[in-house]
Formats: sequence, C-alpha cells, structure tokens
Amino acid sequence: MHIENTSEGKLTITDSAEANTSIFDLPREIIQQIVSYLSLQDICQLGATCRHGHSLTHDEDFWEFQVWKQFGLYFTTDLNTVTEALAKTSRYPLEGLAYDPSVQGNREISVIYSPEFKRIMIERNGKAKQDPFRAKLANSIKDILPRLLAFYVALPVGVEDQFSARLVLFGPGIESANTKLLVRRMVNARSSTFDAVEFIKGLPGGIGSGVRINYKHMYNFDLMCLYSNSESIRESVYQNRSTGRLDPELNRMLVKDSTGKLAIQPSIVKLLPTIHALVFAVDTAVDSREKVAEEVEVMRKELEVMLESQSTFHLSTPLLVLACRSESVGTNCFISLQEIVEGLQLLKMKSPWGVFEVCCENMRGAEKGLDWVLHHLAKKRRELSYHNMQGQSR
Repeated sequence: MHIENTSEGKLTITDSAEANTSIFDLPREIIQQIVSYLSLQDICQLGATCRHGHSLTHDEDFWEFQVWKQFGLYFTTDLNTVTEALAKTSRYPLEGLAYDPSVQGNREISVIYSPEFKRIMIERNGKAKQDPFRAKLANSIKDILPRLLAFYVALPVGVEDQFSARLVLFGPGIESANTKLLVRRMVNARSSTFDAVEFIKGLPGGIGSGVRINYKHMYNFDLMCLYSNSESIRESVYQNRSTGRLDPELNRMLVKDSTGKLAIQPSIVKLLPTIHALVFAVDTAVDSREKVAEEVEVMRKELEVMLESQSTFHLSTPLLVLACRSESVGTNCFISLQEIVEGLQLLKMKSPWGVFEVCCENMRGAEKGLDWVLHHLAKKRRELSYHNMQGQSR
C-alpha cells in the first residue's frame, strides 16, 4: 500500500504495485507505437529522462519503425533483410527502400529527412560552430522573421555540402510518354526545391551536357540526361515495343563489341569516370500483369550494360532507381517495388542502391531519393577530405 497526503489535506491510497508501474512496463512494440506519435523534440527529451527512455530512443528497431511510419522508407546495411522487408505486411505503405552500408542506422536517416531533428542533434552534440554573423542576424531579426531564421539555421554547417555532384539520368522513364514530365519538372524548375541555375557543357558532341541545379539551398548537383535517340524516333519506335531499347540501331547509347555483346558507346564511357551517381528512371505502368516480367527484363538488361561499363573503373557508384508513375495514365497496373528490386537483381549489387516511387506530377518520391543519394555523396566526400588531411599531417 502507498499512502499520499495531497495538497488539499486528503489522503489517497494506492496499491504499491500500481505506484511503481510505468509506461516502460508495457511490451516494447506497444511502447514504440505510443512514442511514435510524439514530436521529434519530445522523443529526444524522452531519451534524457531515464535509462529506459535512453535505451528506447537509441534502439535501431525503434528508428526503423519511425522511418517507415513517418517517411514510408526502409533503409538497411544488410542485403539479407531486404526480401523480408518487401514481404512485410504493414498499415503504413512502403514508398522506397535503400541499401547503404555507409549509413550508421535509421537514426541517421531521420536526420536526413527531418530538418527539425537535424537541428536538434547538431545542438545536442555541440557540433554547430558559432558564426558571429549568424548570431548577430539571429539577435536582430528573430522577432521579425522567425521562419526565415528557422530556414537559415537548417542549412548545413560549413561549405562541404555545397560541392557539385555529377548525376547522370537515363532509362525508359525519361523517354516514356507517361513519365517524361519528370525531366522537365527538374530542368525547368524555379522553386526552393529545384532551381536550375546554369547550363553545363559536356564533352564534344554534346555528350554529358546538362544543367546545374541548386537543391533545397543545401546541395548543388549537375544533372546530365542521356537519351537513346531523338524525340521523334523515340515516340514512333518505342511505343508498344520496349525491346527496341536494346537495339543499337535505335538506341544510340548502345553498340555491339567484337563479340556481339551490348556495350555503352565509347563517347559515353569517357564520361563515366566523372560521374558520382547513376539515376535510372523507369515507367512502372504496364498494360497487364502478364507483361511485367518482359518489361522488367528489358530494364535489367539496359541497366546491366551501364553497370558493367561503370565497373571497369572500379568505382563504388551509388545507384538511384526512380520508379515513376503518372496519375493521368489510365491504368491500375503498375510494377511494384518488390518486382523492381528482384527483376533488376539489385540484391546482387555491392554498391549502395535505392529504389523510390515517384509521382511525376508533384515530384513526390524524387526528393526522397535525391535526399538520400546527395547525403551519401556529401558524407563520402567529407570522409575522403578527412583522410586526406590525416595523411598530410603525418
């Protein structure tokens, strides 16, 4: 028994077992479900309350659940878990998944996709360097423009995240009549998310030309689009004939070597060593379920030719697959994430890869994919710079 004297002078009697009961006595799955409704700030504060709270908010399973619920994503450093995740039944739809051995866990993924959490973690870890100009700016206009300040503070600390990565975009998704809007949305954008700032000159002949895009005022990247042929030929030949993409006479990206095997044309091969990431766009709309296997097999062969050419340079280049769909397409039959992962044989890849569903009308999903791959590249560049500095100091 537990007796307590209240402020009103009344005695309350409770059972001692009830007095010692806390939320952490519940099953872990139920606790995770309850805590998932808290804001990120509240979750961080919960982790500072006691050892149980600290353990929960540092648990990888908890953050995996958070990332799936909040962002519809699944990230892993172990390829053996992908098949199980794809077959998992969940009330929260899966909109993308990625394999990235460099990620420290789903807590890091939360940092990527949540500016609020990123600010909290920088402040808690004391990694934010005090900028006198930023402090003066904050003190002078914090009462006038709080939203501007929140946006300003969310920018990366330092200039290492501002380097210009080179991404090459190719695949049937940028040429299909259903999803070619994707490229126009990126290249012609003038928004806070995609801002095409300048034209990038490619190799002689125009190979590798593109645009430089300022992305969310956080990253710059050069986007180079590789088309198989002129627009008129693509529309007249590829309609209802996806296998035409594997014909070198129709797809100018391809040639046949001395053995008759498909390969990337030499002018594009010269470009590959300068590429930081491959972006492969596919159109997931199909006329019927019977055509899924055929369509995915053509995608796999086209991607395989590019990956084989890239592998000759021994580069661990991340692959971003954009599974595009258009809301205006009059079909309810789409290729699923599982069919793309298995059909493209991504589970055999050792390099980082990610597959994200993309709506071409509002670019939903494309941002998630770019957030991941640009974070990966910026992190890789920082680690390389660190090791170079360590080598120079010896």
